[in-house]
Amino acid sequence: MFTALVGLVVLMYLRLASVLPYGQVSQQAALAVDPPFLYRFLLPWTLGQLLPSSWLDTVALRTVVTTLSVAVCFWLFPAYAARVLGSTVGDLSRSRLWMGLAVVLVAHYGIPRPYCFWYIYDIPAIAFYMAAFLAMTRRQGQVAWWCVPMLAVLSLNRETIVVALLHAAAWHGWRIWRDGAGLWVNARAMTRVALPLLAGLLAVVLVRAGLVHWLGQNAGSVALMHDGEQLRIVAGFTRMLSKPDHALALLLIGAGALVWLPWRWRRLPASLRVMLVASVPALAMFLAVGNVVELRMYSELVPVLGLAMVAKGSR
Repeated sequence: MFTALVGLVVLMYLRLASVLPYGQVSQQAALAVDPPFLYRFLLPWTLGQLLPSSWLDTVALRTVVTTLSVAVCFWLFPAYAARVLGSTVGDLSRSRLWMGLAVVLVAHYGIPRPYCFWYIYDIPAIAFYMAAFLAMTRRQGQVAWWCVPMLAVLSLNRETIVVALLHAAAWHGWRIWRDGAGLWVNARAMTRVALPLLAGLLAVVLVRAGLVHWLGQNAGSVALMHDGEQLRIVAGFTRMLSKPDHALALLLIGAGALVWLPWRWRRLPASLRVMLVASVPALAMFLAVGNVVELRMYSELVPVLGLAMVAKGSR
């Protein structure tokens, strides 16, 4: 099933997504694109150092990068589910877990819709998110300090790696509250979690600020709040009123999460509910500076939504 689902996701994504001029790997590798694409150079720049420039925009490279990225996502997902759900993950087979992930991936990356574009960093962002979350939750009640430089580096792929930080904070906070043995114990445990996570957030901010300065950009290029004369979020929802395919994109978030998530909410494990609530600030940020119909911008929310779709029981 692993191979079949990976192949299905890759096939639908590559067949349906188009590549815009500023999505060309060669231009991204040369930093010859505008913000915010300019700041997401980890993979294209690395490939540009390793491969001839004539290889960077080929279908072959696009296929290899996408296939490896999707395969790593499926490989990490059972470990991610085990970390989030703890003992209740035993009720879920790998096949069921992979199916939930595949459904959300296909909804976000494989179903025809406006703004269905291929960018080298989108699906890798899902794998990086899961790897970062697993790293920050290796030990209950503590976050290793080496996670700080890891977050800084991964922010060069997409700044939305902060979603992993939000989810790790929610996971630790819930477990500290559940297992706490008094205010002092909780305070000490929260400090061991909060300080590295705050340092990680500061590192991501400083990396972006440094890039803005180094690349000669202005601070407004970090987050574009307007689409023409309107706020981006207002413009996005305005288009939904007149364009049914844009309204459909809203329903495709999480493969219909607006419908099934409220229905399943009370049956979800508590740890998963806490992480979903912690996703709200990230979702608000995405809607404020992104385009609601570009489902690729919700990359880091794919695993938690895929897990919520198949998780059982309550903790």
